[in-house]
Amino acid sequence: MSTYARNRDYPEALIKILLTIIDMTPEGGATLEQLKDAYEDVRGNRPHKKTIDRAIKRLNVLFDPLAYDNGFSDTSQPIETERQHGKLRYRFTRDLASRQVDPTAAFLMALSLYPQQRGMLGDQFEVVMKLVFEEIFSKLATYGNMHKDIEKYVYVTGAGPTEPQKSFHLIELILDGIRRQKRITFQYLRTYDGTLTNRQVEPYGLICRFDNWYLVGRCCDKNGRRIFLLSQIKNVRLVENSIYTIPADFSLHREYSACWGVWTSDKSPKPEKIRLRVGKGLAEKFRTTCFHDSQQLTPLPDGDLEVTFRVTGAQEMLPWLLGWGNSIQLLEPAWLVEELKTQLQKTLALY
Repeated sequence: MSTYARNRDYPEALIKILLTIIDMTPEGGATLEQLKDAYEDVRGNRPHKKTIDRAIKRLNVLFDPLAYDNGFSDTSQPIETERQHGKLRYRFTRDLASRQVDPTAAFLMALSLYPQQRGMLGDQFEVVMKLVFEEIFSKLATYGNMHKDIEKYVYVTGAGPTEPQKSFHLIELILDGIRRQKRITFQYLRTYDGTLTNRQVEPYGLICRFDNWYLVGRCCDKNGRRIFLLSQIKNVRLVENSIYTIPADFSLHREYSACWGVWTSDKSPKPEKIRLRVGKGLAEKFRTTCFHDSQQLTPLPDGDLEVTFRVTGAQEMLPWLLGWGNSIQLLEPAWLVEELKTQLQKTLALY
């Protein structure tokens, strides 16, 4: 029976210990006293050696679940311990590629992967995320609540952004505003007439849908919740002498998880079933791509694929449906079929 380390150590203490070991590895490794200092910095009390040993064991299991088997330590543990000149030294033996990733690109990449990664990697994902984004995530909340904070303030579905660097600093500023409960002001470019409008917003969170990032918040000028496309936001700054509170009953996931795009309603309409027939030439694309959390696939005898979604704001699907041409047939609901026919007739009229 495998032996695993206990999990009662605070995540922030584990992270501090791990970062200390990684930082000191080029100099031969961290000493026991340095690790005790790291733990004390976070927890406020001086730990015993057994506490440090338990933390090392826990970290080894996070990076390699097979690091401990049948109670015996493997010789190639992620964190190795050896005695040098009478002192214990702790060294990190793995090549942590994430330390070499550009943090700007990695930040957005990690956010877009988060819904898929959280179930697959569990606690290990928390550690890697903290290593790469220590400064950014420390602004949100305590490390132990990191998963909850990401889900509360950032909701990502569909494909990720193609050029994440363009949004990085704006996203960081918005998250900082949320953490400090500060309003933000900016100029917003209206796409239908090209006019720049001045806005003051109480930010609630961020949504990423189909390559686009959106800010969700209460617009003080319109006195209601609005959604703003980040690429249309200019000249952003925090309003330092302001304070606001996100409604306690507001949830990005609850409000927007069923939406196809970003449309929603204060009346919270029930999701409806969307049913498509996908030609066999395109079927593999749908087998390997999740376009919505509700996506369900049913193989058909002739090689085609039936795809169903349960969404709100289904009218936003029209441009997406038109983009597939005759490779997709919309089967239901009837009202959306009629809308699609109307759009096709208008397009044909141009020619």
